[in-house]
Amino acid sequence: MDGKATLAVIFRLPEQPDFSINFVVDTGFNDYLTLPPQAVSAMNLPLYSSTTARLADGSETLLSIHLATIFWDSEEKLVPIIASGYKPLLGTALMEGYHLEIDFENNGLVVLEKLPQSN
Repeated sequence: MDGKATLAVIFRLPEQPDFSINFVVDTGFNDYLTLPPQAVSAMNLPLYSSTTARLADGSETLLSIHLATIFWDSEEKLVPIIASGYKPLLGTALMEGYHLEIDFENNGLVVLEKLPQSN
């Protein structure tokens, strides 16, 4: 996606086959996932809540938060999806407990591995 580090996320929607969407890894975004509002609408994701967000220009906007089931690290996970922007973003909340490795070159490798559990 335009020279950005991306990871595929598999979605499990009711009565539809699984499908994946490539998300840009955004280490400055501390939530789970964002999708453009048009994608959220097309996927018919249920509305969970809304939140006020401060944009880069300092203005505030109201964003809707939806829920989706994804297949993440070999298990189903219900995650919040913020309807915002024009490209899918994957934030740090979804990568909590994982090691991220990125090769910054054309078609570079992006690897996300679960960290060993500490006692």
